Amino acid sequence: MNDTAVNKLLLQWNACKLANPWLLPKLAEMSLELKQLNHARYSINGIFEALRWETRFSTNDLGLKVNNNHRAFAARDLMQLHPELNGFFQLREQKPRGSYGQIH
Repeated sequence: MNDTAVNKLLLQWNACKLANPWLLPKLAEMSLELKQLNHARYSINGIFEALRWETRFSTNDLGLKVNNNHRAFAARDLMQLHPELNGFFQLREQKPRGSYGQIH
């Protein structure tokens, strides 16, 4: 992913957080609950999907409408806001400009 794409996604993520001020606190609540249940690590993807399931009942539709590309930003924000979650989510390096495939 190039720098322009990352910056565009980051801008979209920041707009999403402003439009949904409840989102990060709810993701944090769910993550911290999993940590209390002795999960050393967990998938931000799983938490997003569980939140989608939960919110479909309160919104009477398909639930949470957040771009899946925002998951990595959410995980980083959660670990920054809640130091007890450091290392809870596995993060990958963002790809350098012009590269393709996954970085290991």
